[in-house]
Amino acid sequence: MSDSIRTFVAVKIPVTAALRPVLRLLATKNWPVTAVSPDNLHVTLKFLGDAPIESRDAIQDQIAKSVTGKPPFDLRVVGLSAFPKVDRPSVVWAGLNDAEPLVSLAHRLEEALELLGFAREPRPFHPHLTLARVKGRPPRELFELLRQHVDTDFGTVEIASLEFLRSDRERDGARHSTLLSCELKA
Repeated sequence: MSDSIRTFVAVKIPVTAALRPVLRLLATKNWPVTAVSPDNLHVTLKFLGDAPIESRDAIQDQIAKSVTGKPPFDLRVVGLSAFPKVDRPSVVWAGLNDAEPLVSLAHRLEEALELLGFAREPRPFHPHLTLARVKGRPPRELFELLRQHVDTDFGTVEIASLEFLRSDRERDGARHSTLLSCELKA
């Protein structure tokens, strides 16, 4: 049996000055919450799961083809919410406005990687920025934080590249390493 690596395709999101205090709060409170490190913020466009190592070059070629002619773009990070519901959060996330270029990239990746046997996602792509995972009964303060920032504008970020990432599970969460970075350019 061949070796495989756990991989996904994403865009990295630089933390904005307005979002940093929210991440710090999520990370430092004694809540049953695991916050995403500011260095690990990303939006997953396509999760590939365990992919055979020998398919890595073909995957990278398809990823590179999918960004051809796609220029850099800006996203606005706006508001906080939670999945599956705000009153029963398991994931705390920030919304992304002006995300049509991101949706287009995700669609192109679906088409390109389907040629290599990766199944299309059954649900439509809804871009969001995961900030934390809730591991137990959330405190009232978390609900207050969500209400307080339901419409907060956390600023604009530039998306200038697409990343093919390896994900290794570790004791304190996942560690991501870049296998390929594809610069966006018109």
